Amino acid sequence: MGSIHPLNDDDPFSYDDDSYHDDLPTGWVSRRKVYILLLVLLPLIGFTVAANVSLNGNSKVEFGQGLYKITSCDQFVSIYLGPSTTYGDGYSRVANIQIQGLDVARCANTSLRIKLYDGVNPSPMNLFTNPQYTKSFVTYPCCTETGTAVTMVIAAGATQSTALASTSLVSPSGKNVGTGDPSESLSYDPSLGVFTIAFPVPLASMQYVSTTTLESASNV
Repeated sequence: MGSIHPLNDDDPFSYDDDSYHDDLPTGWVSRRKVYILLLVLLPLIGFTVAANVSLNGNSKVEFGQGLYKITSCDQFVSIYLGPSTTYGDGYSRVANIQIQGLDVARCANTSLRIKLYDGVNPSPMNLFTNPQYTKSFVTYPCCTETGTAVTMVIAAGATQSTALASTSLVSPSGKNVGTGDPSESLSYDPSLGVFTIAFPVPLASMQYVSTTTLESASNV
């Protein structure tokens, strides 16, 4: 199961239940405790992310892409890992990262950085590289720049109505590439409130993703 790393440790599941125990049948109170425990635990269980189990004679099976709830700019956002087609090893790659519920106005003048970890290595996973492409009649070779993070820069004065125009990507070499280059591209669906960062050449295998982190810092 994927790990979730919010930027704060506030516990939203705090309440005082003592007043409900007076003059109630013992069996009802016991059942109520079970119901409350389930209601508290269910949001914490989350979703399985790129896990593998042994089924059908130890054949590996890849599970779903996963949904992470992470705090950023004093708000919760959902991060979804979209799969590529299946590769030769039988597993998909993280072809895109989708961010839902991000209020750019609350994150104005802020940079956000997303990384994936496999749960074994301390370094983040390689997410993407560039394909071979031709620009201005010059052919550029593939795989010259590998990205281990997605970095989004939200401009000062950003509003939700200008969400895409106010947001840009930064390449692994530190260059602002606007809404993208041959390695990664940024799009926004205003009807769903979803940002999507897509990778033409994805590298991170879905089966190994264990942890997603989201970091934020003020633009300088």
